[in-house]
Amino acid sequence: MARLSIFTVFAACTLALAVTASAQFRATHWLTYEAAFAPSEGGASPGLQPLPQVTGWLDDEHYLEVRDGKVLRVSLDGSSALHEDSTELASIAPAGITGNPEASRTVDGRLRIVLVKDDLWAIDTAARTSQRLTQTPAAEQNATLSPDGRVVAYTRAGNLFTYDLAARLERQLTDDGSGTVLNGYASWVYFEEILGRASRYRAFWWSPDSRRLAFLRFDDGPVPVFPIYWADGQHGRLEAQRYPKAGDANPLVRVGSVGASGGAVTWMDFPPAADHYLAWLSWTRDSRQVLIQWMNREQDVVRVLHGDPATGAVRPLFEERQPTWVNWFEDLTTLSTGELLVRSDVDGWEHLYLHAADGTRLRQLSTGRWRVRSLVKVDERAGVAYVLATPGTTGSTWNTELRRVRLDGSGVDVVTSVPGTYQIRMSPGGTHFLATRSSVGEPSTLTLHRADGTVIRQLGSAAGVAAASIAWGNSELFTIPSGDGYDLPALWVLPPDFDRRKTYPVLINVYGGPSAGTVRNAWPPAQAHYWAQRGVIWMALDHRGSGHHGKAGTAQMHRALGKWEMHDYAAAATWLRAQPFIGTRPIAITGGSYGGYTTLMAMTRGASHFDVGLASAPVSDWRLYDTVYTERYMDRPAENPDGYRDGAVLTWADRYKGGLRLTHGTIDDNVHLQNSLQVIDWLTEHDKSFELMIYPDSRHGLQASQRKHAARETHDYWVRTLLGGVLPAPQLQSASAHSSTR
Repeated sequence: MARLSIFTVFAACTLALAVTASAQFRATHWLTYEAAFAPSEGGASPGLQPLPQVTGWLDDEHYLEVRDGKVLRVSLDGSSALHEDSTELASIAPAGITGNPEASRTVDGRLRIVLVKDDLWAIDTAARTSQRLTQTPAAEQNATLSPDGRVVAYTRAGNLFTYDLAARLERQLTDDGSGTVLNGYASWVYFEEILGRASRYRAFWWSPDSRRLAFLRFDDGPVPVFPIYWADGQHGRLEAQRYPKAGDANPLVRVGSVGASGGAVTWMDFPPAADHYLAWLSWTRDSRQVLIQWMNREQDVVRVLHGDPATGAVRPLFEERQPTWVNWFEDLTTLSTGELLVRSDVDGWEHLYLHAADGTRLRQLSTGRWRVRSLVKVDERAGVAYVLATPGTTGSTWNTELRRVRLDGSGVDVVTSVPGTYQIRMSPGGTHFLATRSSVGEPSTLTLHRADGTVIRQLGSAAGVAAASIAWGNSELFTIPSGDGYDLPALWVLPPDFDRRKTYPVLINVYGGPSAGTVRNAWPPAQAHYWAQRGVIWMALDHRGSGHHGKAGTAQMHRALGKWEMHDYAAAATWLRAQPFIGTRPIAITGGSYGGYTTLMAMTRGASHFDVGLASAPVSDWRLYDTVYTERYMDRPAENPDGYRDGAVLTWADRYKGGLRLTHGTIDDNVHLQNSLQVIDWLTEHDKSFELMIYPDSRHGLQASQRKHAARETHDYWVRTLLGGVLPAPQLQSASAHSSTR
């Protein structure tokens, strides 16, 4: 075993009393069920305290922090002054207005657009005025202020609108919106798989000069309808969702540009009925060109093009091809010189590249066995780009780091030196940053840094006095050999009084999707410590395609979803079974969505290795999932029949031995209930034992009113299957000579 237990001993941590192994055996308090599974509001994990509520940067010298309902402007030295009083803000508008969701605001916060019962209001804090902008039967969606703060753009009933705040005038920019035609509002599959959930379906983009909008127009007419049944009332009702399953017709998509004050739409020169993808629009800084990304249906070629917003002429800049699949250039950034900063994994690891304004690649800015996960900030004056990076060396891939990439290609510097998982918020000018960091041995801290990484001061720590009394589990990061050359990253949380002479059941939490690893050097969830305290080894486990091994590992999943996940998870289970402190005790696996699929495959294809599984909202057959995600990895069903057959749960159902619990929401519009029902049909037809919980009127995530029930049912299931129905009470020893797994 390639064991890298790098954080077993935490004596060097500043929070040692809260998290060191020696302190754990003196602590006596266990997390209660309520603390671990139904924590009170406030943002802190059970047994810990909340970090300061910092909302972001005001400028390079001040950040904003909420204290006692007031927003304070905090200087770098810690001195503060009142920036905004919510009670004062409430006095500007009619009662009940300011407490509603804020849709958009200017950079200085002076002007806010608020959504009130699906209509828009504008609140001017400087002028102390408010005005209602819309009053329509249909809802306004994704209200977004222009860069100059004078006009609001939004969609309604499939059309794109603007509202001139000074003239108090609404203008309708498109007029063909319908149940199937959507202007500036994404078709479902684009929202879920291309633009992302953070887009909230918004598919329009302001030009920097605030004069024009670029937008995507979708025609869902060719897309098959999937019926989703709501069981409400006496007769129920059907929701008709436009959902393209693998191999189906996709929505037709066009790129348009239109003036903010109206006029004719300029359509970019793409074939209107082409079977391709168009997305990720942006503007050049001079507002003269729209940057458009194009991808073929096979998703192995991606291009970046210029589109002329006046004529619709399209000119290619550069393209990328890969034998498996390509990704969208989500971090594509235009510099003041017109040059383009691009993140790509074309060399096997995600790195930054610089292209000339005409698309010519100038140079690769970062190289080596590590990943640029995201672009944090570009500081052109300093000639650097800050990126959140993941090392690629075995034993460090579970860390994140802030790195500084020099734009002249002369090198890369590591800015944050303490291992862990980071969230970074850079100041507007790139002179300072706020870092939220945790590790398996240290709860979250919030620190203020100079751009070179120097710590100015710590703003807060989640480990308060109460943390020292908690008997936290012993968390370790390590790797398990796959048997064919891959080290599989793993995290486990062992009981605080772990004794290798005893035996323990194992609960493995997985996701399993391509490049979607879950093993991180971060403070484990409260439930992990809860189960460890009660004698269950809690684990997170990643396979070769989870991203830790670059594109070489992930690409093995091409046309073979389910194959290598099961190979690697089975190897890990075999390794676990060989440990004397596990022996014949149950090995359980659980996950949701792709993790639900992985769990179903473990209980069928991998049934000889896993005893118990809980699958939530699982895919069961890739023919039942959407075009974009599925075909990226599997190609179309007609092109890869063997891959689809071998990746289907029911292909391996004859191996099922029992021990499955299945849960699903009835109106899940992402992974349809159909996936679970087909598995249930086979299980009942073949008289197989399993447990089932259906949640009425829940989507892919459960309704808030059902989460308490789901948590309790899940908890009790593990007590029954892993602990023989008996939930242990606290019985901790003092320091034990048998507390190490080594």
